Amino acid sequence: MSARLSLPARGTPSRLVKSLARLIGGVAPRPLFPLLALEGVTTMPWASATFDGARHRLDLRLHGDAADIGDALDRLVDGLADHEFDLPGQIVASARLVRLSVDPDPAVVAVALTVEVLTVMD
Repeated sequence: MSARLSLPARGTPSRLVKSLARLIGGVAPRPLFPLLALEGVTTMPWASATFDGARHRLDLRLHGDAADIGDALDRLVDGLADHEFDLPGQIVASARLVRLSVDPDPAVVAVALTVEVLTVMD
């Protein structure tokens, strides 16, 4: 059974989540992705002396078969630093996995993770 990926209505957070779903999903991205659930998005303005942008915190949960979750995590860990995000007018300055925890319930195979992405205006 697949669950719809719930996304922020529009804008950069929505594009970030869709792009991460493609990365985690592998070669064939699907609009219905059975392993990924979005639990929260926080966006805060960010600026330096020369750049304006935003810091995005994406709280996600992977659930399903242990082997599928392992493959998805491998793709995320191996590809996140070099992943090409589709963000018109913005550049991803950094993207990193900042939290990973396994659900302690033995009846459910689930992993909670948080990804932080810093974007700057192009």
